[in-house]
Amino acid sequence: MSPSPHLLGTMSWRSVCPPLLSAVVCLCLWLTASVAAIGQDSSVVHGHVYHAGYSTPCTSAAIQAWPCGATVFADEQGHFTVACSSPIDSLSVISHGAEAAVVAVDGREHVDIELHALQVALSSAEVSSQGAEDEPEGIRAQNSGDVLSTLESVSGMRGLDLGAGLIQPVFRGLMGARVAVLEDGVPQAGGRWGADHGLLIDAALYDGVEAVPGGGHVWLGPEAMGGAIRLASMGLLGSDGTRTQSGMRYRAGDGAGRFFVLHRSRKGRVQWHSGWSISRHGNRNVAQSSFEYIGRQYALSSPRLPNTSGQGMHGVVGLRLAGSNGDWGTLEWRWGRVKQGLFPGIIGVPDQSDLEQDDHAHEWALPLQDAGRMQLQGKWRHLGRRMRTLRLSVSQHNRKEFAPPHAHGFGPEPENDLSLSLAEFHAFGEGKWEGDRGAFGVQFEGLDGRTTGWEFLLPNHKRRRASLIGERLQGKDRIGVRFDAVHNVHEAHAEPLYASDGSAAGVDVRTHALRRWFPGGAFHWHHPLVFDAHLRGSWTVALHSRAPSSYALGANGIHHGTFRFEQGNPDLRPEQSVEVRMQLTRQSKVPSGGFSWDLRGFSALHKGFIHLTPLASFAPIAHAGQVYAFQAKDAFRTGLETSWNWSSDAVRFENSVALLGQWALETGLGLPFTAPADVRSLVEVKWREHGKAVLKHRWIAAARVTARNEAETPAASLWGVQWGWKWSGCALDFEVHNLMNVAWLDHVSAYRALGLVAQGRWASLQFSLDVRGGDARKTPRLQQQQQF
Repeated sequence: MSPSPHLLGTMSWRSVCPPLLSAVVCLCLWLTASVAAIGQDSSVVHGHVYHAGYSTPCTSAAIQAWPCGATVFADEQGHFTVACSSPIDSLSVISHGAEAAVVAVDGREHVDIELHALQVALSSAEVSSQGAEDEPEGIRAQNSGDVLSTLESVSGMRGLDLGAGLIQPVFRGLMGARVAVLEDGVPQAGGRWGADHGLLIDAALYDGVEAVPGGGHVWLGPEAMGGAIRLASMGLLGSDGTRTQSGMRYRAGDGAGRFFVLHRSRKGRVQWHSGWSISRHGNRNVAQSSFEYIGRQYALSSPRLPNTSGQGMHGVVGLRLAGSNGDWGTLEWRWGRVKQGLFPGIIGVPDQSDLEQDDHAHEWALPLQDAGRMQLQGKWRHLGRRMRTLRLSVSQHNRKEFAPPHAHGFGPEPENDLSLSLAEFHAFGEGKWEGDRGAFGVQFEGLDGRTTGWEFLLPNHKRRRASLIGERLQGKDRIGVRFDAVHNVHEAHAEPLYASDGSAAGVDVRTHALRRWFPGGAFHWHHPLVFDAHLRGSWTVALHSRAPSSYALGANGIHHGTFRFEQGNPDLRPEQSVEVRMQLTRQSKVPSGGFSWDLRGFSALHKGFIHLTPLASFAPIAHAGQVYAFQAKDAFRTGLETSWNWSSDAVRFENSVALLGQWALETGLGLPFTAPADVRSLVEVKWREHGKAVLKHRWIAAARVTARNEAETPAASLWGVQWGWKWSGCALDFEVHNLMNVAWLDHVSAYRALGLVAQGRWASLQFSLDVRGGDARKTPRLQQQQQF
């Protein structure tokens, strides 16, 4: 008969171990913890047990599954598989010389567990499926296969949908260069400075998506002042065999279609993977027949935004090798390309004739954009007393905008339609050494940007960064520091200025040459809190200093994506912030469901917060309008995100609330794109073990915290429904968004300036398939190891 977990938690090692083994240290500690499973319950769980800091396999560790009590032992690689006839809600793990750990399964099928040395007194074992590079404040996003839905599954995060595979994350009111996006620890470049310049990613081609809120995270780079999005690399399958995932989706409303396939194959110490996705969407449907811009009224001939259709393609090929001594490495190549039309109103003042539409909703014409990227990256990890990790990456990002040729003011018309071309070459390297209580590392990053086209926006520029990073576990606390040195260079650029009769009237100096060094860095102090087995939390103090972006220093032209003339400021200094964050989590006491809640809050004071501010002047280009310049003003930001969940075998209720306030201290006005309060609710009814029906509601409050030249945005109430069915590796989902086809304005979207509403009602049908071969068939619902 298996011992009671409560009794197991109170036994001392002397009373358990036989006298002949008294010299062997053993500790049996049980912390009763079970979490209401939101996702799918698992009756088979597998994973790895390894020593914290070293990441070496913890052989012969005993793993006991609850509530069934089944016990197994880890093999020489630290791998284990445990099965029960009923869903597994938690695992208890015991090994000689290490603290015992209790891990909530949370519906996962693969769980990696790190055990701390016995002499290290920690209040709790922080265990996740992310491996040794776990961020203590990370929030796992629910990967729905759709990038936008995946990001918005995290309370406080928004995703601006910019087309077929283009996405711009907005985290607690910050976006662009203040929110880092990392693929397996490598920061992503590619025009991150523009609200309309999204990332070329497809969530289906990654092992997971994690959101890390706030600044001060020393390993995530200087761009993570507002937080970061971490995309997990392809991990190792649990056993030899293959796994092929595929899915297809059609969305009525804008006629969007998508298909992806991702294949992995492992044999011994070698695994390779490849995948690709293709998507296409028509002109965006809106619940609107007219709009007003700059005092003019425009009519839409059909309830769609003309010339907003597009298509995208993404792909990945990779290899993972493991050495006989436990070392392993990866090599991966990713690419993506998106081509789509741009709404005619983004260039100058729209003409009514540009808004006339025909039946060809999937075709586009000028203006349009063509964006692509290629990235080659590798990682090698050496296991030993000091684990060493080396990351290297090179990438190329290209973005081109085409528009009908038009003159700058009174000058001659261009000879082609290439208005802007931006080519960015990016390289990144990181070396990291990790011990049992600390880590040290260096990072190097370089970016070369080249611009051409007749619509000048940004000069040719170069950016170099070198960083020294250190982190240490001091008792229960995690303390880290990073020192940055950033060198920024951009070239001078000037153009002729013409009079009304077409004659040259002087020189329009768009930007001067610049060569500057900027210091920067980050510091964080994270302290975990454990009140009892079910209530825990943490507080974090973070300092962050970030060098201005090349765009904020040198831009001076029409930014089509935001419909305005934007001007850089070469005198900007690094912006600095001090931030305090807190988190409280209450887990359910009932293994099969019950009530749980989560609370996260922050307050941040920014010195020299860099943002665009309208000036009392107009651009020298006649059709460019008012100038918006980058200025540094002190600011205060605060916010709160809370969620609660109650579930049983048949029903689940979930609710989340996100509140945000951002103000410039000098004027008392809000900062640009301050998101209003957002309340999301759902009721899910389960059908047997395979089906579900979900009723969703989202209420967006009126946006009253506005910046200069921003208008208030009215509140909106959106309803949605979803039906799903899963069986034998297949899943079928049907969803309707904006059920009542409400015409609502998205305050954080660039289209808000034109008075254009967000997308109207759509209905999607999605089918996904998960097929396994080889030894993987022996483990139902086998899931790969996830590594961030």
